[in-house]
Amino acid sequence: MCILRELPQRKDLRLKDYHYCQNGAYFITICVKEKHELLGKIFVGDGVLDVPQTVLSEYGKIVKNRIQEMDRHYNHLDIVNHIVMPNHIHLLIVING
Repeated sequence: MCILRELPQRKDLRLKDYHYCQNGAYFITICVKEKHELLGKIFVGDGVLDVPQTVLSEYGKIVKNRIQEMDRHYNHLDIVNHIVMPNHIHLLIVING
C-alpha cells in the first residue's frame, strides 16, 4: 500500500517579470534534503567566550572547494561570500556580463 504525503505549499519568492540571469547581486540559499546535517556539525568550545563553529564533514569540504572554484569556471560570476552550514549553504554572488 502506498501512502501519499501532501507536500507543503511553498511561497513563490521570485519577482514577477524579473529575469534572474541578468547582471546583479544574488543571495542564494541551498538546503539539504529533509534538513539532514550532511555537510558538518556545529562545535561549541568549553570557554565562556568561545564562538560556535561549523566543522565540515567530507561532503561539506567538497562543497566548499567547489564553491571556491566556481568563479574560475564561469567568467561572469563572482562569489562575493559564502558559508557552508551543517544542513544548508549561503552564497552571495554577482553576475557580470
